[in-house]
Amino acid sequence: MADFRVRLGQLFVFGLFVGAACQAGAAPTKADDSAMEMAAKIRTELALPFRLPDEVHLDADLRAEAKSIASAHLARIQQLLPGWIEEERRVQRARDGKPSDGYVFFAVFARVLNELALWQLEPGDAAYEKATLDVLKATPAACQYSGDSRFNDFASRIMRIQAMPPGQRQAALAAERRLLEHWGKPRPALQLQPWPNPLPQDAAMAAVEKIQAGGERPPLALPPDLASELLGNGVKYKDLPGESRCELKRWWMLVSLAQGTSPEAALNAFRYATLIGAMDRYGRAFESEAEETSKEEAGSAPRYPRLAQRFDVSGTTTVSRRFDAAGKPVEVNVVERKITVPGIRGVRPVAFENTFDALSLHQGFQGGDAAKPGAPLPPVFQMVWTLDPPKGEKP
Repeated sequence: MADFRVRLGQLFVFGLFVGAACQAGAAPTKADDSAMEMAAKIRTELALPFRLPDEVHLDADLRAEAKSIASAHLARIQQLLPGWIEEERRVQRARDGKPSDGYVFFAVFARVLNELALWQLEPGDAAYEKATLDVLKATPAACQYSGDSRFNDFASRIMRIQAMPPGQRQAALAAERRLLEHWGKPRPALQLQPWPNPLPQDAAMAAVEKIQAGGERPPLALPPDLASELLGNGVKYKDLPGESRCELKRWWMLVSLAQGTSPEAALNAFRYATLIGAMDRYGRAFESEAEETSKEEAGSAPRYPRLAQRFDVSGTTTVSRRFDAAGKPVEVNVVERKITVPGIRGVRPVAFENTFDALSLHQGFQGGDAAKPGAPLPPVFQMVWTLDPPKGEKP
């Protein structure tokens, strides 16, 4: 974790430095040089989700072809980044009269993170969808991967392709190339389904709680390892290792299918459940280890997201809840997210839509939104997020 913080700290300090230099009236570098430096920093970060670490066990031929796909994609995005940077400069110039390189840097980086999220959610052709679902249904290998779970986007997809019958692999790789080619292009045909409510991991853990209480059991038993962790040892979801979390979501997908959910809806829900959004990748990079330790020991509320401050995320979340006989909230869900992020236009900012979920759920359980002290809590309420940069800092 320490190395990760240092590396991310260097990246974000770059964004702060160039913005502060412009605002302080320092001698500016040439615009082209600044754009090249920004593009290089972003490209370095983008390379992380496309790594295939040695500990990810792949057939030699599949590894070589996958590395070729990743390399070609990164080279294509490297060519696009200067245009994206200039586009954000024009947007800010029209709005504020003078572009800030720090602001531009985070706007373009937000766009890149959102392209990653769209790629994770976008379905492929019919054959690709069927092959993917068949692998997820048939083998736990779909959840077996090594390395940092915050950056296993490409590796996990290639691992699924390896689990397919050899005759399907080339078609699946071709589908992966086509999906990557959508980056940076209009997606008029892309109609993303809404976030599942509840999320599969929440529905799965609710089912586990029913089993523990002796209630109704799902049509499929928990896999033995998960049963041992959740039922035998009482491990909470947040404390499960990454592979176990994935396997829990896969199990719930199978339960949903057994209960009559359509294959399309089940696969969509699994993709949302395994989505690696901006908070999953970088949320902790803004918190010091001392702050996190203190917060965890005190059992305090989630911290107002510093990532949201840095990327200037704003909008609303709508929360619903269910009460017990005494009027105490016993179940809380985020049912709608309307979020805006500089740099993301014309498409949902799915990478950032769950930025405020943890705080929204905490608020829903705490019940601090009553119109008057002691008044009944509303079953549905909305939280508005208008963010200011940290004191003394400007994006």
